[in-house]
Amino acid sequence: MDSKTWVELNNGVKMPLLGLGVFRSQAGEETRSAVRTALEYGYRMIDTARIYCNERSVGRGLKDSVVPRDQVFVTTKLWKDDFDDARRGLEQSLERLGLDYVDLFLLHWPFKGFAQAYLVLEQLQKEGLCRAIGVSNFKQHHIEELFAAGATVMPQVNQVECHPQNSEDELLNFCCQRNIVVEAYSPLGGEGQTIMSDPRITSLAQYLKVTPAQVILRWNIQRGVVVIPKSIHAERIIENSQVFNFELSQDDMDTISSINGNLRRAYDSDRIDQRPASTFPKIVEEP
Repeated sequence: MDSKTWVELNNGVKMPLLGLGVFRSQAGEETRSAVRTALEYGYRMIDTARIYCNERSVGRGLKDSVVPRDQVFVTTKLWKDDFDDARRGLEQSLERLGLDYVDLFLLHWPFKGFAQAYLVLEQLQKEGLCRAIGVSNFKQHHIEELFAAGATVMPQVNQVECHPQNSEDELLNFCCQRNIVVEAYSPLGGEGQTIMSDPRITSLAQYLKVTPAQVILRWNIQRGVVVIPKSIHAERIIENSQVFNFELSQDDMDTISSINGNLRRAYDSDRIDQRPASTFPKIVEEP
């Protein structure tokens, strides 16, 4: 296994187990450089979104790289402002990215109208504008609602907050039974996290002669969960990719799993439509 190791989605598309997330990476050289560095050091997946307001910078980083387009798995996400016209949303994302297609297109949250928007994603996939489709921040009942509304394509991916303090075991089991790949955002716990200082993590890292971050990422990977750690620093980007030359024992896995406290930091997806508009990021256009 290495940073190019992939998992096969339920439609046969191959998705890397490790990618670079660019949530809260500043548009411009910061994001462009992070993408370029990640690809240089073996990453083959980049995850962005309309609401991150850095799709153009991701596209510039992709263009800088010598890695052929068909060897890079690019994900973006549809924001609520475009739920009424998902085709327009994807076409505008493609323009910003400078691409003819994305490898994965996700509904970012289960905002009002998500089921009808998903039906459009099914059509966009048939047309080849996205190779795979899926959802983000969806609970089991949200996925079931897709099919109650007439969906015919099982989501290929469900991207959720997933780390040792929020292991999402029940959701992972549900998705595995339906051949939906779970992808972890904030796999290290997100800003203000305390996971990497947990003695159960630090002691394992010391014993294995790796870093706490590498232990945590490896834990999710061995569960079959795709990870997209975010960093803008070259040394951290490289470090996060070095998780394929060691293995956690079952006892190690159980020890890390015992940290779980269902401590989800992101907003409750069941109440996302009640979230105050003033608390959402503001969309700004990149130069």
